[in-house]
Amino acid sequence: MTTQRLVLIAGVVIGLIAAILVFVVVTQAGGGDGDRSVVVAKQDIPAQSRLVADMLEVKNMSADEVNPETFTARSQVVNRITAEAINAGDQILPSMVSDRAGESLAFKIAPGKRAVSIDVKEAVTAGGNVQPGDQVDVVGIFALERDADINAVLAVMAPGGNAVVTPLGSDRNLTVTLLQDVTVLAVGQSLAKSEEETSTIATMPETDAKSRPKAKSVTLEVTPQQAQLVSLADEYAVLRLSVRAFGDKGPVGLPPVITAFR
Repeated sequence: MTTQRLVLIAGVVIGLIAAILVFVVVTQAGGGDGDRSVVVAKQDIPAQSRLVADMLEVKNMSADEVNPETFTARSQVVNRITAEAINAGDQILPSMVSDRAGESLAFKIAPGKRAVSIDVKEAVTAGGNVQPGDQVDVVGIFALERDADINAVLAVMAPGGNAVVTPLGSDRNLTVTLLQDVTVLAVGQSLAKSEEETSTIATMPETDAKSRPKAKSVTLEVTPQQAQLVSLADEYAVLRLSVRAFGDKGPVGLPPVITAFR
């Protein structure tokens, strides 16, 4: 009798353990709330919108509510473009967004700004040490002929500046700060956070840089009006970049510099 009773008790215990294990397996398979993290729209998002982190949130949902294709982290979705309108609370699916995140220059420009490029030599970019993300001033050096109206040039390139009187019948060089505190978006083909191009130039021996001055393009983030100004100046002047110290913000009152010679 004792042996039979022990066998019976052992069977009951084993049955209870099996029931507990089944319950745990079912629960982990999706039987409870909050099993999976999914990315959902925090607000209504129109089609052809660039997704940013503030538009999205991560929610915990039960497995029976989750679409198996939904994204599980905001980092998988940020900077993609919506292919259709998405309602607040919708799970973000691959079919709703572009295949790749935005990686072009267009995704690095602030709203309302434009990207404009100017061709420069290595010496113009502060010895080749200008890097994406730097804040710079753009200085233009104009070579004016004897009969050129210097104040007409200033009216376009430095509106609001004072009139300038120079000797008659002389050639003149005019130096004026065209733009102040603008952001460098790219140097050559290197966008922000990429230092490969600028590092190569910065470490180039001085004699080699002088013997083989390579032309480079620097892309600046400017307003539409500034884009017109710097594009015009690029046709008629030598442009140089004056790098600002970190944290140096805002405009500085700078009169133009004129050199007259016969």
